[in-house]
Amino acid sequence: MFKIYLRTGIRNLFRHRSFSLINLVGLALGLSAIMVLTVMLYQYLTTNGQFQHKDRMYYVKGNADGNDYRQTPYPFLYEVLKTCPDMEAGTHVQSWSWPWLKVGDKEFQDQTRFVDTGFFHVFSFPLEYGDPTTALRDKYSVVLSHEMAERLFGRTDPLGKTLTMDDSVPLKVTGVLQTIPSNTTLRAEVLLSTELLKDQPGFLSGADWYNTFAENYFILRPGADTAKLNAQLRQIALTHFHPEIKKVRPRLVPYTRFVQEESGNIVQVMIKGEIGTIFFILLIIIANLINLNAATLFSRYREVAVKKMMGGGKRHIVIQFCIENAILVGASLALAFLLFSSVLMPFMNDILKERFGSITLHMRRDYPVALLFVLAGLIIVVIAGSYPAWHLGKLKAVDVIKGRLTGAGRSDKPYTRNIFITLQFVLAITFIGITIILHSQIQHMKGAALGFQKDDVLVGNLKLSYKDDKAAAARFDALLNQLHSNPAVQSISTSEVIPTGYDDNYNQYADPITGKQLSFRHAYTDAGLLSTYDIPILRGRNFINGTTATDSLYMRDIIINRKAVGLLGWTLDKAVGRQLRAGGGDPTLYKVVGVMEDFHYQELTRDVEPLMHHYAGHTQMGFTYLSVRTTPGGEKRVQQQLEAAFKEIPARRNLQLEYMSDRVDHQYALLEGILKATNYVALLTIFIATMGLFGLIALFTRQRVKEIGIRKVLGASPANIVRLLSRNFIILVGLALLIASPLAGMVMHKWLEDFAYRVSIEWWMLAGAGLIALVIALATVAFHAVRAALTNPVESLRSE
Repeated sequence: MFKIYLRTGIRNLFRHRSFSLINLVGLALGLSAIMVLTVMLYQYLTTNGQFQHKDRMYYVKGNADGNDYRQTPYPFLYEVLKTCPDMEAGTHVQSWSWPWLKVGDKEFQDQTRFVDTGFFHVFSFPLEYGDPTTALRDKYSVVLSHEMAERLFGRTDPLGKTLTMDDSVPLKVTGVLQTIPSNTTLRAEVLLSTELLKDQPGFLSGADWYNTFAENYFILRPGADTAKLNAQLRQIALTHFHPEIKKVRPRLVPYTRFVQEESGNIVQVMIKGEIGTIFFILLIIIANLINLNAATLFSRYREVAVKKMMGGGKRHIVIQFCIENAILVGASLALAFLLFSSVLMPFMNDILKERFGSITLHMRRDYPVALLFVLAGLIIVVIAGSYPAWHLGKLKAVDVIKGRLTGAGRSDKPYTRNIFITLQFVLAITFIGITIILHSQIQHMKGAALGFQKDDVLVGNLKLSYKDDKAAAARFDALLNQLHSNPAVQSISTSEVIPTGYDDNYNQYADPITGKQLSFRHAYTDAGLLSTYDIPILRGRNFINGTTATDSLYMRDIIINRKAVGLLGWTLDKAVGRQLRAGGGDPTLYKVVGVMEDFHYQELTRDVEPLMHHYAGHTQMGFTYLSVRTTPGGEKRVQQQLEAAFKEIPARRNLQLEYMSDRVDHQYALLEGILKATNYVALLTIFIATMGLFGLIALFTRQRVKEIGIRKVLGASPANIVRLLSRNFIILVGLALLIASPLAGMVMHKWLEDFAYRVSIEWWMLAGAGLIALVIALATVAFHAVRAALTNPVESLRSE
């Protein structure tokens, strides 16, 4: 029996090959988009989900003055493990430095983490070589990633082989990690023992209850109460933290939510958008399939009537239609997977890889996703196949055979069809509106006043690991003198930070008069930073190169931004000369010598925070960044001078120069990628809706060909015929616009709440979306309507 259903289904699909092709292409495009969005969503939601105790893994996050921190004082871990019996295991991780490692003539510096012996108890990374229980037991051991081990030693077992750290310390390879899944947030090419850090005076002096640099991860015992543990962590902070940081409130956060917690609003924006998009596309392809299936009902009345007269019941009709749809959906899934794997997944990886890692799909590991695709296909089959079968099952065979059901749709009320046509265009117009608003938001962010000048500024990273620091510093000073005499150079700065490159370096400062405390992001700069980036000084003065940064042993000059002045309760006119005291028992007072204008030193999805600049002396090579403002058109000449000069300074790395304008634009690369993806979805939805409309108008024109012939014989003009055939469809598109406009506005208003600076939603954005959809619908309907109107009525009435 099944073979008969299958053979009949294939024959019917080929009989209506144009509609089958439209359905196949529409389903494949829609399902391929659903596939890539579902894999992305699954990857985000299962981040860090490969660990053995993932449901009991937590990390510590502290909050003070509205700012979140993952770092705690170094002794915090040991105190927690000692006083909290509900903690089964714990470890802390530091990115203290990235030492240079050497094997033979191969020398490299890559992402390095310093970890303790509890690391593999918490993070159950499987090892390709070595034993995780002993791999980090020895102080001079090193664990490498699979990729790093292969790069250094080829495809051989590297256990027991030796590396040299910073030209002096021998390390023995005691483990090699298996390839780490791309949706793992804790990634490192090199794992070293924290015991090595204890040889460094800077680490020993900083490993107290004031300095915060250790990230803490725990496994809780089964049934542990996180609320109780949070209270215990808070008590430890109150008891042991330095008085200046006692306001920090540490809490436990599930490690599986790391991406959502730490990547800012952009991940929430993406997750919301992906869920909504999957739902919308699924609705569109189901509506399109039902519409086209319903449109072919009239041509199958006699087929169904004969089946019923031969003893077939509703169940047989439902099975027949479901098998036909299953064949179509199965072929569409195969084509969709081909599109997904060969086109869409590489496209999305280009957009997201840098920020979130590569999107991958392994059938064995990610079988829930494959099952979800199959389930989606079954849902489409059941819904799309049941409606026409249910409708045809109600027909009386005798009425069909006697010809009582003649004419297009005389027995088939168009209400359902109209609902689905309207739904398709509601979703299409909504996505077009979302695309227009998103484009406006990105242009708003890229065109917003940043508070600093990004054009004509060259930036280079000075951390090149020089082979002779003293000789390199002397050559660098000579280079600075040459740059100052270059007429193409307007200003020079060396600093620890630059706009788009401020570290998450915070400290508490208090007004000694009012006691008001405020958390500042602070950085060390020279006097050239503000002038190089054209950041205005509102009150007071800039730093002065060549002078000291102090009035006395315990008085240092600082410049703060306008935001800090407001939050401290000061006024601009009275801010200069005021003093602040740092936390940590530091007796130094910090005197405000200037107030700078607020500028966006981070992307515009985040608000401006209180900022403090410390003066660190004249231009020095020890800083991280070199910034050079050039005259317009002088960039290439200065770039060539810098590259030539740094080639004469022996270093392990080459100088890499980039334009500040490119760095600023790069901040929005992810949003630009989201816009490209949204453009694709908008085109997809309007294309599927248009294909469905194209098929429907073709069928209705064919069914009404004799009516059109009679009307032309009776004097109807081509314009009358076009109006007759297109009127209902245009009304439906207009109705869709009325529904879609507030829907798109509501969705984007909610979505834009995650941006600190956002565009206003204007009426023309939604009206433009409706106009685009209306023009496309008109063109689609007019194509068939005009062709029908110009047909010779003799051809259509010859058989009458």
